[in-house]
Amino acid sequence: MRISRQDAPVIDGDLSDPAWRNAAIIEEFYQIDPVEGVTPSQPTRAYLMYDSKNLYVAVYAFDTEPDRIRRSQLQRDPALQDDDGIRVLIDSFGSFRDSYFFGINPNGARSDALTENNGAFNDRWNTIWRAKAKVVEDGWIAEFAIPFQSISFDPALDEWNLQIIRTIRRDNEEIRWSNIDQSRNRIDMTNPGRVSGISDIDNGIGLEVQAFVTGAASRDWVLDETDVTLNPSGNVFYKITPSLTGSLTFNTDFSNTALDARQVNTGRFSLFFPETRDFFLQDAAVFEFGGDIFRRGPSNGLPFFSRNIGIVGGQPVDLLAGAKLSGKIGPANVGVISTRTGAADASNIDGQYLSSARISVPILSESKIGFVLTNGNPTGDSNNTVAGVDFQYKKSNLFGKGTLTADFAHIRSYDEGVNDAMTAGHIAYRSQTWNGRLRLRDIGEDYAPKLGFINRPGIKRFDGNAFRAYRPNTKLLRYAETGIVGGVITDQSGQRQDELFGGWVLLRNNPGDSIRADYRRRVERINQPFNIAGEVPVNPGDYRWNRYRVNLSTSRARMLGIGADVSWGGVYDGELLELRTNMDFRPSKHFQLSTSYNLLQFKLPTGDVSIHIASINSTIAFTPDMSIKTEVQYDNISQSFTYFSRFTWEPVPEREIFLSFGHTALINRENFPRDFTSLGSSLALRLGHKFRL
Repeated sequence: MRISRQDAPVIDGDLSDPAWRNAAIIEEFYQIDPVEGVTPSQPTRAYLMYDSKNLYVAVYAFDTEPDRIRRSQLQRDPALQDDDGIRVLIDSFGSFRDSYFFGINPNGARSDALTENNGAFNDRWNTIWRAKAKVVEDGWIAEFAIPFQSISFDPALDEWNLQIIRTIRRDNEEIRWSNIDQSRNRIDMTNPGRVSGISDIDNGIGLEVQAFVTGAASRDWVLDETDVTLNPSGNVFYKITPSLTGSLTFNTDFSNTALDARQVNTGRFSLFFPETRDFFLQDAAVFEFGGDIFRRGPSNGLPFFSRNIGIVGGQPVDLLAGAKLSGKIGPANVGVISTRTGAADASNIDGQYLSSARISVPILSESKIGFVLTNGNPTGDSNNTVAGVDFQYKKSNLFGKGTLTADFAHIRSYDEGVNDAMTAGHIAYRSQTWNGRLRLRDIGEDYAPKLGFINRPGIKRFDGNAFRAYRPNTKLLRYAETGIVGGVITDQSGQRQDELFGGWVLLRNNPGDSIRADYRRRVERINQPFNIAGEVPVNPGDYRWNRYRVNLSTSRARMLGIGADVSWGGVYDGELLELRTNMDFRPSKHFQLSTSYNLLQFKLPTGDVSIHIASINSTIAFTPDMSIKTEVQYDNISQSFTYFSRFTWEPVPEREIFLSFGHTALINRENFPRDFTSLGSSLALRLGHKFRL
């Protein structure tokens, strides 16, 4: 239903605005969990309308026990699955795979994200939109105003795909408007609802300018030096068409980037650290390649990894300028990025031009085919180009409500006259009962994607699993599964290097508490010696061992959520005990405390080492748009202590005030925590504003 701009509702969580009386109404909602397809325990009513600037969605979530509505969080981008929530997913291209995600809890805590390929969820994406929520005597109300300028769309489409989801956390109940199938996750858009008649949209000239200025001071306590800087930066976005956006970035600022999760390398191969910088995450889905090959498998062989832009050898370098093109040209999904990085004087590395392009085209009814191309080497050591093709096949409603996916990719790298390739495949079948997966990966010895990620070339890998899911829906048990897993890794000549066989059992009750037990038998051939955490040597040889694991996790819907994971057994002719614990404490909507502690205790014939990794994260939320987030990390191998605190305030969706303080230090593990040596401190204030025309 279209309304005039003059009749637009005030977004305040109140449906008394006259405009809502003319909205299209949806009342046919169905329960997904615990019982598929039945009438939900509480009624839900949704309202839809639009004007020339915005899509308006409202949901009246009726509840006969409003005092039991779960609303434990207030900060932006909360863990929405832990509260009652409303989710709106918009597929404005008719892809049946990708969507814009907008969610809210009863406190008005907003969450926005990009979903991709019915599986990937990028919640680092943020855009301009408004939403409010209010608890009332017979439930709660959510109101959304989503500007058409905040999303891209295909103007030729007569219908948009839409999904509306409600969750009632105290009963662990999920309610949907469409896609009534337990085997499909919440962000799956295979069988969405349809909205027709959206036309004559005014999204301005399609220009958005993001202007920032950052004042920063840093202190090197070792050299006794202080540095003060004032840096302007900015991003410019222009919608060339309603479905295609060009963007430019200048002197890109990453001061609001969260810390990487602390890891200690106990193996033979380099670790993978996921991308955390907003500029690269905003449209990361466009550059997705290979489907489940990399999303549900190891990252080894990934042709493009944006973290290689602006980070060399683990150290940041300036991103002087960059240009991106993302969206659709006709039926094709297009993503192109080209950047110029600054020099890394400490590493004697000159600035580099680094580029990547990704194009995919839908074929058949649910599948797509595409290619990827990268050029550049962050270190400048060689000229490197990578080219690859992929095919992502999907068939829904197979053998009833099952879904078959089959992803294949072939990638070749060219590096100073040396070229080699990688071929990979991932086949999976998912249903409410029987499930399975087969994966293969053949990586050449000289395959070298310098703008990608590779930590183990020269191998052939084959692995898979099969499991049976059960939904007894008794008072004590909501879900169970049992399965087996196996795999083998060989070198290029076919000589076995690693073997794995095992199985697991998982039980989950109605509130969401779970217990899982695993068994693994491993065989590893070590051809070159290496050190565990740089301290305990492992000599060449053939090793065999058995390991056992038990995982206990309580529901995060409670004030206190606890997880514990313990595994024990052999490793490299010795023993390894692993203990991983975590805790989430939410005494009120304004405060959240999360802790984690990992212990890895190796006892080998060549030596012993105990590895301790600890982190503390806290959030103080004053309003849904003002919060302080603090991260503290330490491990006894690097002996590095890191503190990082960020204050963020959005007075209005177009304006940002950001203040951060960081401190690094060394704490000698022999005298922990008394021996504290400060290394550096940093303070930054960033002011930002977004202008739309």
